[in-house]
Amino acid sequence: MIKLIQDNDILFAKIIRANSQKNNTEFYTDTKDEIQFGIVNYAKNHKTGAHYHNHIKSNANQTDEILIMQNGSARIDFYNNEGVYIKSCEIFKGDVAILYKGGHNILFYEDSQLYKIQTGPYNEKDNKTRI
Repeated sequence: MIKLIQDNDILFAKIIRANSQKNNTEFYTDTKDEIQFGIVNYAKNHKTGAHYHNHIKSNANQTDEILIMQNGSARIDFYNNEGVYIKSCEIFKGDVAILYKGGHNILFYEDSQLYKIQTGPYNEKDNKTRI
């Protein structure tokens, strides 16, 4: 299951539940998004073929984040850029949160560990505004 966090047709986040299984390769993000996230499935003994990824200059206009809850649980509160609360969504072990726009605050219900992926380069002074 995928839950969309939206307000006035603006997509703030996608929450991908741990039980969202796909049988084929599928990206949850759009090809134009500044951060990409998908699921890739390969059959036993499949080889991708030796390759490297080309260095392509790109220009990220914001710092997007992907959070993968490894252990624990939390509530993410979402805000617009003016700091107005939009809504909240809980995440649990195995869930993925793709954060696109606006602000957020995370309340951890228990000791938790999550993987965090974000666009870079990253400098907290320049990439984050407190609301």
